[in-house]
Amino acid sequence: MADNAKNIFVSHHHTDAESIEKLKDLLSKNGLTMRDSSIYESKSQNNAHNEEYIKSLIRPQINWAGEIIVLIGSNTAKSDWVDWEIEAAAKKDKRIIGVYLPGEKDAELSDAFNTYADSLIGWDSSSIIDALNGEDIWVGPARNNMIQGVNC
Repeated sequence: MADNAKNIFVSHHHTDAESIEKLKDLLSKNGLTMRDSSIYESKSQNNAHNEEYIKSLIRPQINWAGEIIVLIGSNTAKSDWVDWEIEAAAKKDKRIIGVYLPGEKDAELSDAFNTYADSLIGWDSSSIIDALNGEDIWVGPARNNMIQGVNC
């Protein structure tokens, strides 16, 4: 089977960064190579604190990616950075896919995610790959304040 590759930015709460490598492994075992533009500590150390500078680092990473995966865990909805990344991706018409971390199907979803996400799925390689390939799958609570078919 030919190996497929996707350019993906993974938005995540900093405590969930180790799951990015697990996601890469999960997808790789199922024939999809994830070219990762995410920014996280184990990949590249960064002690920046200036908000505009940090955004200037993240924007090109989001622009380069074809799709955005948002790792959904217990702290995701509380992260201003995840919401900012979702909104930045939405402004660029990027496909936004939420993936529940294992054991986190009850995690709260942020308003930005509910507004802009295309799919919400569990930690399942087939579903993740289907969503990356354009299928709109929503497994979880109903979207809040979402108008179907309209970009807000």
